Amino acid sequence: MKRAKGTEHDDRRKSPGVARARRAAGASAGMRDPAPLSARTLDYEGRIADLQHKIRELDESRATLSSQLRALATREEHIEHIHHGWVEIFDAIVDPIFMHDHQGRVVRANRAYAEMAGMDIRQVIGRPYWQMFPLHDGPLSCCRLILSEKLDTAEEDLTLETGQTYRCRFFTLRNLAGEYLASLHIMTDVTERRHMEKSLKQERDFTATVMDTLGALVLVLDHEGRIIRFNHACEEATGYSFADVQDRPVWDILLLPEELDSVRTVFNNLRSGMFPNEHENYWRTKDGGRRLISWSNTALTGENGGVQYVLATGIDITEQRAMEQALRNSEARFRTMIENSSDITALLDCDGGVRYTSPSIGRVLGYGDDELIGQNISALIHPDDLPRVKNALARAAENPGVAQHVEHRFKDRDGVWRHLESVGKYFLNESPVSGVVVNARDITARKLAEEKMRAADESLRKLNRALKTLSACNESLVHAMHEQELLAAICQVIVHTGGYRFAWVGYAENDEHKTVRPMAFAGAETGFLDALRFSWADDEFGRNPIGEAVRTGIRQGIHNIEETSAALLPREEALRRGFFSCTALPLRDGDRVMGVLSIYASEADAFDEEEVKLLMELADDLTYGIVALRNQAEREYAMEENRQNAARMQKALLETVEAIGSALEKRDPYTAGHQRQVAKLAHAIAQDMHLPQEAVEGIYMGSLIHDVGKIYVPAEILSRPGKLSEAEFNLIKAHPQVGYEIIKGIEFPWHVAKMILQHHERLNGSGYPQGLKGDEVCLEARILAVADVVEAMASHRPYRPSLGLDAALEEVSQNRGVLYDPQAVDICLRLFREKGFTFE
Repeated sequence: MKRAKGTEHDDRRKSPGVARARRAAGASAGMRDPAPLSARTLDYEGRIADLQHKIRELDESRATLSSQLRALATREEHIEHIHHGWVEIFDAIVDPIFMHDHQGRVVRANRAYAEMAGMDIRQVIGRPYWQMFPLHDGPLSCCRLILSEKLDTAEEDLTLETGQTYRCRFFTLRNLAGEYLASLHIMTDVTERRHMEKSLKQERDFTATVMDTLGALVLVLDHEGRIIRFNHACEEATGYSFADVQDRPVWDILLLPEELDSVRTVFNNLRSGMFPNEHENYWRTKDGGRRLISWSNTALTGENGGVQYVLATGIDITEQRAMEQALRNSEARFRTMIENSSDITALLDCDGGVRYTSPSIGRVLGYGDDELIGQNISALIHPDDLPRVKNALARAAENPGVAQHVEHRFKDRDGVWRHLESVGKYFLNESPVSGVVVNARDITARKLAEEKMRAADESLRKLNRALKTLSACNESLVHAMHEQELLAAICQVIVHTGGYRFAWVGYAENDEHKTVRPMAFAGAETGFLDALRFSWADDEFGRNPIGEAVRTGIRQGIHNIEETSAALLPREEALRRGFFSCTALPLRDGDRVMGVLSIYASEADAFDEEEVKLLMELADDLTYGIVALRNQAEREYAMEENRQNAARMQKALLETVEAIGSALEKRDPYTAGHQRQVAKLAHAIAQDMHLPQEAVEGIYMGSLIHDVGKIYVPAEILSRPGKLSEAEFNLIKAHPQVGYEIIKGIEFPWHVAKMILQHHERLNGSGYPQGLKGDEVCLEARILAVADVVEAMASHRPYRPSLGLDAALEEVSQNRGVLYDPQAVDICLRLFREKGFTFE
């Protein structure tokens, strides 16, 4: 390095001799003495020495640098060699490999990657990898995951549109400080592997499905007895899942301690080549139970001929063995039952000959064990039942193995007929028992009980029939509007609901013959009432249940018409129509018998005591209904009379009101025409407000005479054109009060007087004569006020021409809610503008 001219070295870089010479020269100069020659010589020598020292240092440095350069060149050659080797190895890898920066731009890739991208290796550098290979709408999911969560490794499968599948492995490269450098992607084509894995899985799944759908238990053991396959049937039988038993020795988990040795012997026999073999043993279940399995075992050998696996297929025979034991128990019980049963077991031939009887025949029928053997049962069967018994034996012979049922009477040893229920089945000769095996049970007590039950059921049926009839009749009583309708409905109910054959109602007349006149009937009448004459007189026509019931007021009846005297009832006429019993129920209104209800049945003894009580209640209800309908008819007649009187009174009121209006019209035609028009509009407003009809009529009536008080005002004032004086106007303003005084004494059914008094009142209190406000003015007067103003402004008056309908409607609209009722105003406007209302 060149030294700058005129610049001195730093003292630290000078030789010791030079330094001493310079100090000596400095000291001499300070004394102003000339420097001696020896001192200058020393200075040169020092400089030379210093240069020589520097030369040596430079030589040493040059040698060191040369050595380092040679070492560096060697290392660079080694590095370059390694780099070329790495590049060759990198490019020789058949799997696509690339590295990218944080933005996904490729910084290094091998030849396989460039080929997959379809580009030169130089073209892929610097471009986002998803724009080249694999084509994607952005970074791969695992790549994003690594970058976002700062993971170092990740893997995922990627399937291309071509169908190829690549296993993509991602690695993060970091420096010693842990900072991100790049991401390395290695993509391995696993298409064939995945296809093979899929095929292998399908094969395994198929095998597993076949094994699991087999009804048999399938168990595979390795050569040490460890479980390596355990199908669904095994799981079902034991409650253990495959995961519970996998790789565990079968004797540690499934076998009973007492059977371990025998099962090990079977297993060892298999391993020694003694297969296939069969055996039975119990398996323990997960819930602590046990299942008996019948096994068929074989061994699967390997390439060296040694046993590699043991395959065992088994059937769960737990229930089968239980059924076998149950069958043995059942046979033992059956023998015991036969010997001790209260039922009789017998063996007959097809003709009824007795071959065997069980010991119970003595307990049931009194015969000895062998007393009936060799006899035919025909002699002991009740003659009425014998055909059915023979038919049953014939059916049994025709249908072997099919049970035949028959009930019959059988004579015991004492000659008493006993009721038996017999079930017989014919067995062919090749069966252990040949012939008809019969099991007979004594049902005598049951038959007696059934007979009592039938009687009770019949009584209950009759009672229910009467109850249903009574209930339906009461419903008819509620709904019937007229007497004749009620009578017909009751007869219909008795026949159709009660199930009786015929019913009719007759009224007792007070004529010369004391006739019982039929009023209504239902059922099988067919001229029965026309063919006969019924009377309640004490003669040949009245001496029957109908006449007796009217005369005495007590129920009468015939239990069996077929057995009764022809004089008591026209028997032949009744029997021809299917009447076998009847009852006659008096219709009593207090002490008077007004008629009779007669009911006929199609069977004898149809009316028992409880049924008759209900039918008598029905007759009393019918009487009550007749009387109630008659009273109702009388009330309705009276009410109709009252309605007609009210209508006449209302007509008279209307005529009175119209007469008052006509009287006023004679003095002031304008006022009379005004009142009719106002009444028409007020009536329409009230109707549109949906007021009660009575209120609507009252508003119409009050409107017709609302200006009746003007009768007090001189006619010349009412018809005078021009402006009135204050006194004259005050006289006109008094007409509401005057009208009120005139009308208040008349008892109208409406608020007519109040309407007349208040029809000039206004909501804000500015009206007259009382200055009322808001709801202090009655609704009728508020409606009248709107109609009054509209008609007055729209019509011609002597003192002014008509202001027109539009001006009138504008007046009430502008003062809606201030002077006039808002609802009445709204309806008034709608009547004129939407519904076409007009004045006459």
